[in-house]
Amino acid sequence: MCMNMIVLFTRCIQLPGRHEGFQNLTKVSDALHTFLDAIGKPRIRLEFVSIDQSLGRILGADIIADRFIPPTDRAVMDGYAVRSSEVHNAAEGNPVVLRIVGESKIGEVFRLNVQPGQAVAVATGSSIPSGADAVVMDERTKLLSTNEVAILTPSAPGQHISRRGEDVSRGAVVLIRGRRIRAQDMGVLKALGLVRVRVVRKPRVAVFSTGNELTDMLQRDRPNKIVDINRLVLSEMIWERGGIPVDLGLVRDDEEEIMAALRKGLRSREAVVATAGSSVGEKDLVPACINKLGKPGMLVHGIAMRPAMPTGLAVVNGKPILSLPGFPVSAIFGFRVFGRPLIARLLGSEVIDDPVVKAVLREKISNSPGFRAFVRVALRRTPDGLIAEPLRVQRSSVLMSMVAANGIIVVPEDVAAIEAGQVVEVDVIGEISY
Repeated sequence: MCMNMIVLFTRCIQLPGRHEGFQNLTKVSDALHTFLDAIGKPRIRLEFVSIDQSLGRILGADIIADRFIPPTDRAVMDGYAVRSSEVHNAAEGNPVVLRIVGESKIGEVFRLNVQPGQAVAVATGSSIPSGADAVVMDERTKLLSTNEVAILTPSAPGQHISRRGEDVSRGAVVLIRGRRIRAQDMGVLKALGLVRVRVVRKPRVAVFSTGNELTDMLQRDRPNKIVDINRLVLSEMIWERGGIPVDLGLVRDDEEEIMAALRKGLRSREAVVATAGSSVGEKDLVPACINKLGKPGMLVHGIAMRPAMPTGLAVVNGKPILSLPGFPVSAIFGFRVFGRPLIARLLGSEVIDDPVVKAVLREKISNSPGFRAFVRVALRRTPDGLIAEPLRVQRSSVLMSMVAANGIIVVPEDVAAIEAGQVVEVDVIGEISY
């Protein structure tokens, strides 16, 4: 989106006041600690995938090198492999003439041993023949004939040579279990001769939305219906974090239907995410249904955060359930704070945090005491550095406040206000433009 359009949303921001209905709210850090403690260490299942399908997967076992990389000493310059002791006094006014006895070609083994008075032509990446211990680059030599070369500079042992095992030594632990595989990691796996790699099987996460008013498509003849976007957005966030979303569809505000959806999710998936019906109103049936399914049930219901205060965290018979609010922005933040650590725990990996930058706050932010606030901002580059402009609309019912944002400022519970002009840390969630 054009940054000029985003600026239209900005003004001094006052976060919404305290919501009614929840008598006791749990701090974010306490809620997350309680949730993860109850989950414990889930059983990690492994599977094999081909190297070209391993990007982003969590490594299931340490990778220990069974070979050297490079497998032999190699030239890092085009030139001539020589005995360094023979050319230590070489200079343009005092050249050392050596006889060329062959050429070491890339990908081939040169079997002759370099004797005194001899040199072997080498190219970048070709093997260093036995007997030679240095390479003199072409620019510091003069070819006298097809079988003689003048060395015009001294050379030290190991000069312009990549030693055997310089990159990877045999027996070295190259990658550690639990690492998220990157493109460069795939490269070293292939260099080690691996065709497939053992990774953590992706956890399956059931997702459903509740609400009589919800529909999957706009209906002109039923204008009061609301298109459910939560399942789509949350499913993509699950994919992004390494899980497999399983869409259980829309569920009416009916206890039996909600119970059936929860049972289905718990029966064959590693976790369940339910949206809407999470607060304390007459139709907020999800928390009570969870408590009827098994122990320990709801661990936390109502968290001192904005948005996503009505979030609930539960574990039933060893499987975690995330009960998220119905407003899309609240659902997104509830998942950011609790869903991402949940999937990381199921994968046996660390949480990948968003990049963080420092910026100058353009407008004052006021916060309610005791709440952790997540303020959506527009980050913009200026000649003087980054600035962060809070978006004027911060309500959880306004999805465009999330679409227009490319940064988030986290205001701690003990901070009542952040003044304009202060330098703040901003989680980057989109591209930063001028």
